[in-house]
Amino acid sequence: MQTVTPLQLSELNTLNQQGLITIGKLSALLDQEYNALSERNVETIQQTVQQKTDILRELETNSRSRNELFNQLGVSANKQGLETFSGALPPEPRAEFLKHWKPLETLLLEVNEKNQRNETVVARNSRNLEHLMSIIRGQNQKNMLYDNAGGKGNYSAQQRLGKA
Repeated sequence: MQTVTPLQLSELNTLNQQGLITIGKLSALLDQEYNALSERNVETIQQTVQQKTDILRELETNSRSRNELFNQLGVSANKQGLETFSGALPPEPRAEFLKHWKPLETLLLEVNEKNQRNETVVARNSRNLEHLMSIIRGQNQKNMLYDNAGGKGNYSAQQRLGKA
């Protein structure tokens, strides 16, 4: 690991601040998306997905820049590498780095949880829709030739046909 210059540390802290702002926007959008999914508001869902795509691109650019800077410094961009990096900094720069890094790390975990929550809502809505569509089509969910894993399903309709 190379010695970090004040300019590199300043750039890293700036990237962390920008990342914090961007992830904050993403967090708010995930809440909007959750509300739209719960209300089944298609227009809002579409708008939110477009906004999320833009913010994720912005976040990717920020993350790439930060990783390039870490590579220049010879730091692994993982938790252990960052702990080693911050531990090697003098006390004042370490405090400044952690002041920006810790909230970023916390917000990333929060955004991950919100994303998983939204994925659960989407999966549940998808299952409900599939169930409703099978009812409309006159199909019974238990009358499946194959199950979701590709194994033999419970195809009781075949038995009824054989009895007729």
